[in-house]
Amino acid sequence: MIKFGETVARVQEHQWPVLAAVVVILYTVSALAQHLRAAKVPLVGRRFVFEPQFVTNLRFFSHAGEVLGDGYARYKHTIFKFIRADAEMLVLPAKYVNELRNLPNTVASPTLAHVHNLMGRHTNMDVILRNNLHFRTLQEKVTPSLGSVTVPMQEELNHALQYDFPNNEG
Repeated sequence: MIKFGETVARVQEHQWPVLAAVVVILYTVSALAQHLRAAKVPLVGRRFVFEPQFVTNLRFFSHAGEVLGDGYARYKHTIFKFIRADAEMLVLPAKYVNELRNLPNTVASPTLAHVHNLMGRHTNMDVILRNNLHFRTLQEKVTPSLGSVTVPMQEELNHALQYDFPNNEG
């Protein structure tokens, strides 16, 4: 007579390989679907197609300059993308700057992009969407006061240059 406890133990022994296989298959299908849905432009920062996204995010977080530098070096005149923790970002070549400038704010808004990058809902940066206080402050307060800070800054710079780079002739 077969006991119920022994049957359950035998089934549990064989479940781990099946469970592992299911996890691997699901991950592979998910990664492949993501790869097929993604924009068909070169991706920098990922070492191989099935690299987990958290590894790519970690690499960008710790070496963003290198990842972007590699992208600019390899794809200077074409579009490329990189993955950051919250989104895939497309980098356009400089030849498109004037075209982007001419787009209306309803299509491409630098203010909305700035709010998105600074996580506006969570950091209260979305206040710049509701009014233009930040712009008026720069225009009416900061810009007219620049003259009062440029002279001390120039004096400090001259002193630092003389101290750090003395005029040695000979």
